[in-house]
Amino acid sequence: MKFQKIISIFSLLVLSTALVFAQDGKNSDYEAHWAGIDVGTVILMNDEFGTDFSGPTWNDYHPYWENDIAKSSTISFNMFEYKLPIFRQFIGLTTGFGYRNTNVAFRNNYQLGYNDDYVFADSMNLEQEGISEVKQNYLAAHYFTVPLLLEFATKVEGKKSFYFNAGVVGGLRFASSTTLKGTYDNGDKFTNVRRAKYNLNPFLLDASFRIGYGAFGIFGSYSLSTMFKQNKTAAVHPLRVGISWNWHFAGGGKKEESDFDFEDAIEEL
Repeated sequence: MKFQKIISIFSLLVLSTALVFAQDGKNSDYEAHWAGIDVGTVILMNDEFGTDFSGPTWNDYHPYWENDIAKSSTISFNMFEYKLPIFRQFIGLTTGFGYRNTNVAFRNNYQLGYNDDYVFADSMNLEQEGISEVKQNYLAAHYFTVPLLLEFATKVEGKKSFYFNAGVVGGLRFASSTTLKGTYDNGDKFTNVRRAKYNLNPFLLDASFRIGYGAFGIFGSYSLSTMFKQNKTAAVHPLRVGISWNWHFAGGGKKEESDFDFEDAIEEL
């Protein structure tokens, strides 16, 4: 997807959120499934939905993007949510606002670098540099996020409802850094943190889904935009999967409808 399209879609997401929050409070009791905490792992994928970045030519050879999945992580704090109902509680558009941290761990002691034209990585010679152990080696990126999700729920009361939502999540990167932590041969410990942009794409656009029951669920998202700016390195698309905990359930105004379920609603149509 071209960079201009990403900007346009993200702007539309922000505008949609503003319009939703500008609505009067009459629908504020409809329960969404966004606000909460997401915890999971990150898998870097190529344009063909694979994890192999060691292409046949030098221009395609980027093995450092074959990340250490076990040590890579993502955590999101989704702080605000709002659900615009289409059919009562059961079908609606969910939006909100959140913060996401993505940590991509490198294999084989790769050390990330960049210039105006490229993003690259070199494998460190630990013996030459007097390093006996590398404990942490990762790229961290921080984003503000805005979702636009079509949500389906089976009950009025969120704590007793199965739910599923799918759509897109737009994001704006506001910070990034690399961290290298380990031990020298003489036993001294070191932590090197470098704060830089690394030619990371300032915007993200994910295809996203969430499914679960009550407060707990699973989530997944695939980046439609590339992680880095175009032509700076290989096309890298992060895939995020994990578990979610929804901390917010609106309770006001539900008592009169507490026995109202999906089957009853269908019969009324």
